[in-house]
Amino acid sequence: MSEWKFASLIEVDKEYKVDGLNIWNHYWHCTDRKIEVWDPTNGQAYYFNEYEIRADYTSVTFVVGEFVDGSLGLYVKDQWRID
Repeated sequence: MSEWKFASLIEVDKEYKVDGLNIWNHYWHCTDRKIEVWDPTNGQAYYFNEYEIRADYTSVTFVVGEFVDGSLGLYVKDQWRID
């Protein structure tokens, strides 16, 4: 089973691709799953939503949430390529 890994801090509308799909160009379907992740700077635990985007014949899942400082953190599983 893959574990969620911190990928990046992201900015709204700044291109960010997961497995070749720019996450801002697609509807984010909330899977209704809360995933426990850790802030990479201070180790604080958070529960962020898991999302799925679909395009053509592919789909990717990722976790995004807002840290206490207002920045957005993105987490992916090991199998996804980050661009």
